[in-house]
Amino acid sequence: MGVDGDESVDFFLLLDNIYAEQVHGLPSCPVLKDFQQTIERRCIDSLLFVLEDGSREVLQMSVGLLFYTLRKNITEAADPSSPAEKARKLILYASHDVTLIPLLLALGTFDRKWPPYAADVTLELYRHRQSKEWFVRVSYHGKEQVVKGCRAGLCPLEEFLKVLSQYSVSPEEYNNLCSQTEGNQQSDL
Repeated sequence: MGVDGDESVDFFLLLDNIYAEQVHGLPSCPVLKDFQQTIERRCIDSLLFVLEDGSREVLQMSVGLLFYTLRKNITEAADPSSPAEKARKLILYASHDVTLIPLLLALGTFDRKWPPYAADVTLELYRHRQSKEWFVRVSYHGKEQVVKGCRAGLCPLEEFLKVLSQYSVSPEEYNNLCSQTEGNQQSDL
């Protein structure tokens, strides 16, 4: 790739550059194009090294506040005492590809491939007309996913909320988690 052995390489920057050139139809460096798969693999390996070290706290710091908000919004939407006219029909969040990976990892649906440009995760809340049971469907880039802890793509609400609760942290818990030092770690989260 034309990099000396003692130079550091920012694989994330290279991958971002490659994808931006492709998406916008810009000319691309042929050498980088030849190494695209290697660059993508290095980025994934680097992220997984941090995220899969067995530390629940790393995923909590990555997606904990989002999961807390999702749990709150889904629970409110499914609450029969909530007035229907105040219920939101759509809630939209935006993120970067590097944020989708820990999200997918926590849901147990990460396919070990870098998210394509404009990839999306969609959560849909359904209520069975007859049984009145609530279900959640998760789709990634238009394909239904089976979330870990769920038996099928259409997951009973309680099972889905259990998955979210594994990594969900309130703002206060998040601040406590982020303010810990190496010798001052708490394991009660």
